[in-house]
Amino acid sequence: MADLLLKVDHLNKDFLAGNGLFSGRFGAKVSAVKDVSFEIARGETLGLVGESGSGKSTTGRCIIRLINPTSGTILMNGQDVARLRGRALKHFRKEVQIVFQDPQASLNPRMTIGEIVCEPLIIHRIGTRGEQIAAAKELLETVGLNPEHINRYPHEFSGGQRQRIGIARALALRPKLIICDEPVSALDVSIQAQVLNLLKNLQDDFGLTYLFIAHDLGVVQHISDRVAVMYLGVIVEIGSVQALYGNPQHPYSRSLLSAIPVPDPKEQKSRHRQLLPGDPPSPIDPPSGCRFRTRCPKVQAICAAQVPELQEVAPGHFCACLLAKPYGL
Repeated sequence: MADLLLKVDHLNKDFLAGNGLFSGRFGAKVSAVKDVSFEIARGETLGLVGESGSGKSTTGRCIIRLINPTSGTILMNGQDVARLRGRALKHFRKEVQIVFQDPQASLNPRMTIGEIVCEPLIIHRIGTRGEQIAAAKELLETVGLNPEHINRYPHEFSGGQRQRIGIARALALRPKLIICDEPVSALDVSIQAQVLNLLKNLQDDFGLTYLFIAHDLGVVQHISDRVAVMYLGVIVEIGSVQALYGNPQHPYSRSLLSAIPVPDPKEQKSRHRQLLPGDPPSPIDPPSGCRFRTRCPKVQAICAAQVPELQEVAPGHFCACLLAKPYGL
């Protein structure tokens, strides 16, 4: 990519199974993220989609160092995020922020919204107290809230308004990258479009780059430039919105796209829904070879013996399927 901001290379994250006294005693591990690699250019939005439990949020939290990866490399502006310590890590926190899924749980109920938005400025010692308050009012106005409500508490706002407060907090340090962890999934459908349009406008105004995590492919299509599809901790397909939605190559991607509802009742009735049998396997004991093979309608014997790698099936379009035809062949 011409202007690369973030590069994730062979990222892995394992958790010890169980929460009790003997968790992990017998070596059981949950492979939440397995050999994930992708890049994000400056000013781009990469959508990361998949079922619940596919490893999307874990990937985002590894990138921002809320949790440490088991192995792999995360490069931000060419700098290895895992090696950052002290002042370098604090500076990295300014450049990468996150908007959480639940706007109620992510805001301190004992703090006013002014204190919430000012908190990043206080931690990083940016400006005087008066300048911080002025900046908070400006940010609240930027996200569509009344700056005169700066002394109100989160419970006095609706869900959509609380998410706008979370976005204002994320913008306070003027970050380069914002990880949006399902930012609209807890909101009413009528409010989702408002928040998505706000994020797109802010991207243009502030020159932001997004990693947009969601399970709703309709939402991802509206805001993303490229889309990566995850299944059971691995990326199975990645490409531009036009390529992935217009010509999906992986059977899992096809199934997800067939579930997107369309406004026309006649067209919806005539569509063929590609239902997948069974449930996703346990990440403690994933299938050998291709992790999707136990639910794949086109599975063959080779799928159990060989792990598929991402291969280019069209310019800029990659798919991890042994049956996919490589580009140029």
